[in-house]
Amino acid sequence: MGMIKRWGLRVWLAACMLLPGLAASDNLRICQADSSRYGYRIALAQLILDKTRASAARSDRLVPFAAGRDPSQERCLALLRQGEVSLLYLPPSEERLADFDVIKIDLHQGMLGYRLLLIHKKDRALFQQVQGMDQLRNLVGGFGAQWTDFKLFERNGLPVVGVGNTDSLLAMLEAGRFQYFHRGLHEAWAELEQHPELSQLMVEPRLALAYPLPVYFLFNKKDVALRQRFERGFQIIRNDGSFKALFMREFGPTLARAQLKRRLIIRIDYPLPAGVPTAEPPFWLN
Repeated sequence: MGMIKRWGLRVWLAACMLLPGLAASDNLRICQADSSRYGYRIALAQLILDKTRASAARSDRLVPFAAGRDPSQERCLALLRQGEVSLLYLPPSEERLADFDVIKIDLHQGMLGYRLLLIHKKDRALFQQVQGMDQLRNLVGGFGAQWTDFKLFERNGLPVVGVGNTDSLLAMLEAGRFQYFHRGLHEAWAELEQHPELSQLMVEPRLALAYPLPVYFLFNKKDVALRQRFERGFQIIRNDGSFKALFMREFGPTLARAQLKRRLIIRIDYPLPAGVPTAEPPFWLN
């Protein structure tokens, strides 16, 4: 988490220390600026900007759209449509693919599709009995009702409590409103560490869910130059190894801690929108 915290500090310092005369064109505004959630994606965007700076017409700086709490995901999408922010980093949907320019390279290289279960400690024995989808259907999950992959619950016959205010999900889990909340590998332990007051929650040690969940950079269709710059940048960082280096620096310890090879992987049926390419080597997790 060290890189994530450092990038959060750099982003906010950049926002606070901009000179009054700095031209607006020198700013690349982002509304997903919470370093605890988006630190790696911010770092990846900055890596691409750094690698393409010499050939760029402008020298962009990453700055938050607004101080304080990030806007909601739907609000961020609206801001990108209006040109008020410069890019987002989200899973694809049919609507997003139609509304925005998208670079179809998975920022997380397949990792986000592997999900660990946050559970209440008192329910650990219940999950010991889960051997596949049939047993998982006897348990109730909790999830963000506006998140792209929420629909996988209905598609797979999994009971779920849909929540609008996703900040309340962990507290609801501890209160027994549902029995699990599945999170990405890099999110599971990190979120518990951020909320030590929720001492009755744990990462379930035996199971993992798996379904395709890429994350793409999204751009306003009018900002062709920025999208082209990111395409060039991706080519550079994939060829020189810096993409892989950043990924492993951020997530290598988490991958080791998750011990996926020792877990029972439950495959979830979740078809991606038309036009999304299949996973490519060498970094996609098998």
